[in-house]
Amino acid sequence: MASPKTPASAAAQKVAAELPYDPTAFSQKYGIPPSEAKTIIKRYGPSRKKLDSYMAAREA
Repeated sequence: MASPKTPASAAAQKVAAELPYDPTAFSQKYGIPPSEAKTIIKRYGPSRKKLDSYMAAREA
């Protein structure tokens, strides 16, 4: 069985981290209503880095 740290999985994680958030996935990850997720994505853009940073600051 392959280790989770294989080069292929690391590359897949990097690609996934660069993909924009889907409102449904974002709402499920943070436990917020889909309508709120759509509003946040519209305001801050679909960048995973920006949205994760926003949610981290919001939860702090």
